[in-house]
Amino acid sequence: MIEYPSIINSSKSPKDTMIAFEKIDGSNIRVKWTDKKGFCLFGSRTQLIDETHPYLGGVIKVFNKISEPLQEYFNKEYKRSTKVDEVIVFGEYYGPNSFAGLHYDPVEEMMFSAFDVMLIYKSRGSFLLPQEFIKYISPLAPTPKVVYEGNLTDQFVLDVRNNQLEVELNEGVVCKGTKRSGAYRGGVWMCKIKTIKYFERLKERYGERWKAYGE
Repeated sequence: MIEYPSIINSSKSPKDTMIAFEKIDGSNIRVKWTDKKGFCLFGSRTQLIDETHPYLGGVIKVFNKISEPLQEYFNKEYKRSTKVDEVIVFGEYYGPNSFAGLHYDPVEEMMFSAFDVMLIYKSRGSFLLPQEFIKYISPLAPTPKVVYEGNLTDQFVLDVRNNQLEVELNEGVVCKGTKRSGAYRGGVWMCKIKTIKYFERLKERYGERWKAYGE
């Protein structure tokens, strides 16, 4: 199952039109759908997982609770498709007290928020553009909040760093370009911007190792 690509930071991203989503602090999860088996395979960012995984196994139960509308939509759009072999739903697994990929809440309080959908054809992946994701996926499943639409600017980066958007941010944002480009894996450029407040929390928790959890 294809893995989620690394996301660049804002200093390397194009200053172009984008949609910014709230970045949820949790564990990156991927779920594969096929027209024959439905949702049939789960993984973290780096490995496949099942219900026996010591701290991520609960995501299967959590995802299955919200999966039916997605299942119906994928059946309608991609079943017996000659263009799409499989669909990967990428999401964040998190709870009220999750921090930097660590989870302290019981499974009953954990949540799943889908943040990207990739269509796979002949082992090549194509992300839905963010405006497509909002139109087709957000009505069907929990998804991150949209906090900004417009050009990526230095002022926007500064506003996120200082948590000065209209929405109070926990970790930061992920910006996604609204124009498809073959220069980026999946055809969509993305960048992440985290708040200074979140960086301070990382420093308190991890000391000199905090940058490993930064951008």
